[in-house]
Amino acid sequence: MYHLDTMPKKPAHSLTAYYFSLIIAYVIWAAAGPVIKLTVESVPPFTFLFLRLLVVCILVLPYTWRLLKTTSVIKKDYLKIFVLGVFSQSSLMLLFLGYKYTTVLDAVFIGMLGTILSVVAGHYLYNEKVDWNVKLGLLLATLGTLFVAIEPILQAKSIAHDIQMRLLGNLLVIAYSVLWVLYIVWSKLTMGINSANMKRTLKLLHIKPMKKHYSPVLLVSLSFYIGLLTVIPMALLEMAGFFGPISFSISQIALVPALGILYMAVFSSIIAYYLFEWSLEKIEVKDTALFGYLQTVFTIPFAYILLREIPNKYMLIGALVIALGVLIAEQKKS
Repeated sequence: MYHLDTMPKKPAHSLTAYYFSLIIAYVIWAAAGPVIKLTVESVPPFTFLFLRLLVVCILVLPYTWRLLKTTSVIKKDYLKIFVLGVFSQSSLMLLFLGYKYTTVLDAVFIGMLGTILSVVAGHYLYNEKVDWNVKLGLLLATLGTLFVAIEPILQAKSIAHDIQMRLLGNLLVIAYSVLWVLYIVWSKLTMGINSANMKRTLKLLHIKPMKKHYSPVLLVSLSFYIGLLTVIPMALLEMAGFFGPISFSISQIALVPALGILYMAVFSSIIAYYLFEWSLEKIEVKDTALFGYLQTVFTIPFAYILLREIPNKYMLIGALVIALGVLIAEQKKS
């Protein structure tokens, strides 16, 4: 096990690969939002997530089995790894359900709350420096995010039911954004990256640090199976009509939703999560926020191409406030 403050220093150029991995992951996830929205129009959200994770688990099974043959997992670490899977994969039930009710652009702007909270988490848990400009920028970005979240109320053209559903979708996306930050922090923990504040927080929660250092590849692989295990009950209830009548049949799935499931399984899951988790070994928590903003930038054209969604004036106002906050927060960085 190693600690954040005792990790060997690397020359700046050695971090290029880790930053590049983050960029690729976030570009893949930028297209994921529109793909999810397009697919949940035909496939119920929990069933969609189940099929996605089932495909992933089948594809990575040989590799995961090989990893487990060469790496033993200490029993006392089982619960922490399970929690990682819940934060990273099970939490996607909130996001997929949120996309069913809200728009992609609402979701992507609100999702920036996760990048904001990651800066706060990095500052508190790992003593990552946060200047006054960062604090002011975070405040503005938060206000812009909240403005976008309540945007359905400002839309006079929407009927009451539509407003309620979009607000519900927005709240689900906010909840997922919080769990996303917990996933980032918990990933650091499961990879053995600790700090004094992290240890104090764990002690307060009566949680002990990991007993062993595990590779990012193994952690991501196990998280997929944890996600599948936790999604199965919800998918079964959905298919049984517990959440309302459905007309979906796996045997009659069309080409577009099938391609959506494959994209989410191969690109958004296997490729993106492996790259993201690997980069977290060296990248600071707050730096994930900077690259998270790129996801928002790239999602807008994907949303237009796949769904013909364009931001309305309220979204643009919120986006401008968020952009101003980001600009202020990042003005001292090279």
